[in-house]
Amino acid sequence: MAYHKLMNGRTIGEVEHILTEKDHAVLYLPVYRLQFSIYANQLAAHQITQLIHAAHEVKVDSCSYRSPNIVLIIGESFGRHHSQQYGYFMDTTPQQVALEKSRKLTKFTDVVTCWNLTSFVFKNMLSTHVVGEKGEWCDYPLFPEVFRKAGYNVTFITNEFLPQAKEAVYDFSGGFFLNNPELSKLQFDHRNTQLHDLDDGLLKDYDDSLKNFQKEHNLTIFHLMGQHVNYKQRYRTKQARFWASSYEDKRPELTNAQRKMLSHYDNATLYNDSIVAQIVKRFQKQDAIVIYVPDHGEECYEENRG
Repeated sequence: MAYHKLMNGRTIGEVEHILTEKDHAVLYLPVYRLQFSIYANQLAAHQITQLIHAAHEVKVDSCSYRSPNIVLIIGESFGRHHSQQYGYFMDTTPQQVALEKSRKLTKFTDVVTCWNLTSFVFKNMLSTHVVGEKGEWCDYPLFPEVFRKAGYNVTFITNEFLPQAKEAVYDFSGGFFLNNPELSKLQFDHRNTQLHDLDDGLLKDYDDSLKNFQKEHNLTIFHLMGQHVNYKQRYRTKQARFWASSYEDKRPELTNAQRKMLSHYDNATLYNDSIVAQIVKRFQKQDAIVIYVPDHGEECYEENRG
């Protein structure tokens, strides 16, 4: 029954959602894994066809280029309840706080993600489709295509969605429309080619190569690994500023193991703050707007939230 349900998902996203359920099918035998791989690729191919059709329908009559340089930073698993900017008791975002105090940053106050899965968010974030309206995300053009048609030079720098062997269905579901050769060319002028253990590798990609392709009008998209689990792998140990002992007075109800996990997440948030600040610094002398928004939040021992 579970296998039948898995193999009857209407879209690759629905299949991915089924795999998050407690009693989902487990494909132990190679023949089942092969059948599932073929089925998943068929589902993805159908949406690719829809996306390519939508892309060729894009027409841009005019563009004012009021913002010649637009930078979009897409974070990962950033919980605002762990942000110093939003009243958290640890100094996890000092550089963004400094930017706000200097009136160079305006923080969002009312933002809700459409899903709590990165792959679902990415599809809906990049699509011009509005959740809840007619059709699916793949029936509409992707916004990088619109910017390219308008004359912007579009660069995509990701630390998560590059084609790779042995990728999980979640990575496949989130990245298949980014990595299809035809769709990639329709969306992006330039891309990075490798993933990194830490997000500062993306800065090196930009500095060493990709910034040299900048033109008069640019859209640059940074996609960070951010605070994705496993938290302790998202920052250098030598950069840690929080430890389990840091929470003994502030979170006495937690066990030592829980406080340790909390310290890893907050250290990852602090490291992420430095990456966002470094990206801003690279564009501070240009006529540019930088927008930072995560794909979704994360619950990590947020008192009554989990």
